[in-house]
Amino acid sequence: MKKRYKFLQKHMNEFITTFNSLRGNIWSLNFPVFLFDRDWFRLKKVTLYDLAKELKPDNSQEAPELIQYQQLLKDGHEHLLAIQECWNEFGIEDFHRSLRNSSEWKSKGNNGWTFKKYAELLTGYRNIIENKEIRIPIIILGRNPNEDHQLEWISEEFISELTFSD
Repeated sequence: MKKRYKFLQKHMNEFITTFNSLRGNIWSLNFPVFLFDRDWFRLKKVTLYDLAKELKPDNSQEAPELIQYQQLLKDGHEHLLAIQECWNEFGIEDFHRSLRNSSEWKSKGNNGWTFKKYAELLTGYRNIIENKEIRIPIIILGRNPNEDHQLEWISEEFISELTFSD
């Protein structure tokens, strides 16, 4: 565990119960993920299937329009020429929708929770389970829009190192 987080006794009980219930299970999207709000000591268990609805990943930077635009700038194209080329390729409306979506995510903050991190969580979790290990992801939610969510993995070692809040 990178950082010491404090939990309640009921959280530890939930970790142990969930951890033990996964023994021998075959991978599925019904596997659990914990979300922990440190400010309110609120622990929520969701399935992988529901995770993207509960904690929507920012996929704004994955838009092909923005990827193409960034590549043109990287290749040395001028700003306006890069925009015009993207308009020709994707259409004005789609290009500006992608820019607007990206701008909205930047202004409200994404806590570092991007589609790439979401996909890495899914593949990493699947690999762990298929290797007959038991670890459960817990996402420690950022306290403000600019603080990244932290991904930790609940294991027997994690449970043994837990500290409790009064």
